[in-house]
Amino acid sequence: MHRPLSAWINRTHPISERFYTPGYADSPKNDWSVWLSIEEEAPLYKANKMKWIGLLKSRELTADYLEEAGDIINGLEGGWLDSEERDWILERLGEPPFPSLPIYLITCGDGKEEELVYVGKTENTNRFTGGHAAALKLHAPEFAGKEKKIYRSTVWFHNDDEYISLDWVQPESLAVDLLDSVESHLIYNFQPKLNTTKKRKMYAKWDFHIHIQNFLKGRFLNDTFV
Repeated sequence: MHRPLSAWINRTHPISERFYTPGYADSPKNDWSVWLSIEEEAPLYKANKMKWIGLLKSRELTADYLEEAGDIINGLEGGWLDSEERDWILERLGEPPFPSLPIYLITCGDGKEEELVYVGKTENTNRFTGGHAAALKLHAPEFAGKEKKIYRSTVWFHNDDEYISLDWVQPESLAVDLLDSVESHLIYNFQPKLNTTKKRKMYAKWDFHIHIQNFLKGRFLNDTFV
């Protein structure tokens, strides 16, 4: 799984100015490019055992890592690391945090056809603790004997200047709104049969075009555009 800060820690790209500019705020536009990157897959019955890091927790981990890194190298200004600074950070802190996987997709299939039946989002909790309404609906006779899977995805943006992880968007309230818009686009366009809201009307605040990429073996929805 790609770590959003890996280009910086590996010295192939400077860190975004958003991390050292006081009061930095993003201004999303309809022409921003958006990617949904499918990073993880599991049988649905194992969903509760997956390591769920929601959007808000991931943002906290990223902020903590960069605060400590800044202390080690006397600030993040300037963006680039030299090799010695990189070694100091990795020695003290280890690799940067993994991204959040805030969009999840539930599918049902017979080995030949795989249908997207539910789209959901998670900001900071495991939605499957104590049960999940969509999982219960999959006990209906029409789904009997079919394989149920869950996929989890990261969200990335490009604003003609840089690639932006959803975990980096400022302020946090905007990141939450963007997550909701991505979910709204997916539900409205795919019309998953187990979703009960956002199907009759487009609720997204931005008219993004989303490119879905799946780097896993099965390649479900890979290179699909929404």
